[in-house]
Amino acid sequence: MRVGVGYSENPDTVKAGRQAADEALKSAALDRPCDLALMFATVRHEPRLLRATAASALGPATPIYGGGAIGAITNEHFGYSGAQVVLAAIWLEDAKCEVFTQRGLNKGEDKAGRRLGRKLAALDLDESSPVLLFYDAINRSQGDLRLLMATPLIQGLEKGLGFLPALVGAGCMSDYDCSPTWQWTGRGVAQHSATALAFSGNIRLDSVIMHGCHPATCYYTVTKADSQVILEIDGQPALSFLDRMLGKFIRIEDYPFFLTLGVNSGDKLASFNAESYANRLCLGLDAERGGLVMFEPDMVAGTEFQLMYRSLDMDYIPPRVAGLFEGLGRRRPVFATYINCAGRAAGHAGVDMEDAVVIQRELAGRVPLLGIYSGVEIAAVKGRPQSLDWTGVLTLFSVDP
Repeated sequence: MRVGVGYSENPDTVKAGRQAADEALKSAALDRPCDLALMFATVRHEPRLLRATAASALGPATPIYGGGAIGAITNEHFGYSGAQVVLAAIWLEDAKCEVFTQRGLNKGEDKAGRRLGRKLAALDLDESSPVLLFYDAINRSQGDLRLLMATPLIQGLEKGLGFLPALVGAGCMSDYDCSPTWQWTGRGVAQHSATALAFSGNIRLDSVIMHGCHPATCYYTVTKADSQVILEIDGQPALSFLDRMLGKFIRIEDYPFFLTLGVNSGDKLASFNAESYANRLCLGLDAERGGLVMFEPDMVAGTEFQLMYRSLDMDYIPPRVAGLFEGLGRRRPVFATYINCAGRAAGHAGVDMEDAVVIQRELAGRVPLLGIYSGVEIAAVKGRPQSLDWTGVLTLFSVDP
């Protein structure tokens, strides 16, 4: 497997698509067409024109997959909330990649997940098979904003396939305003779709989750919920419960994209272990019912959680990156993806240091990098793939030596 990555911030869509594709081809320095490409871009670019322009450089037969992103990261560049485009040209060589797209997420994520799982069932997959999953996280088909959820999508995929492979992926958004998002589906463009890229041959994916959060409280319990809305905590209305606890420090109206809850799937009496935690980020407020609107619907009645505080110290990242590389053994890394929660961007989070810069420094000279700022991240916690918030998921693609 060989990969070249290109980047552009040109607001002119034609020039941006051409620049990103040309840079990707140049960086790989191969004189034959690539087998496929991954491309992500912000809402500033018209999706059909961007795809057509990139394809004119890559070759019209090259399938392009991907979708919206709030920003992008490569080895040399990063940016968000602008006109960012990132493209990875991929030559599979001794590997294979089968790709399936399922539309109709807005008609039921579980149903779409089952159909996608049944498509994947035609392949010779097992629980260790590497699969990338990208899906549209935004639904404005009825005018208002509705999120498309990773949790029921993954649950449906498991029902259709019979198990979960080694999933890594993202819920795609194209700006902080949750504008409609488009996906590239090979040779076309779609909305409300999910795409699974199943790799086989000598490819393996290894991931590590960058949390940057630690528990700030004891455990509390969700005692009433309605889908993605937490209505009661410890028997009290959720917003008033949190306001009594946090009112001196955080205003209720500042909860969206800031308040972070941690769900520990490990031993609750043991010392903090980041590998056991899934973070859940507040999306908005249900003022009428006094509820907390979350990105995912999995914090049901009975869920125990802790309030999390966000560390401003990036020193935890280098040893986690080092451990990921060490875990490869004799395998050769060929490509890296970094799926980063858009809320972690320094300009949005109100901090001084970008975790993207630390990732760039740690990967310098080691492997080409394609990174995106996403709405939801997907990776395994305690061995089980699930949706995540306020995380960065670094994944290494490696091949046999």
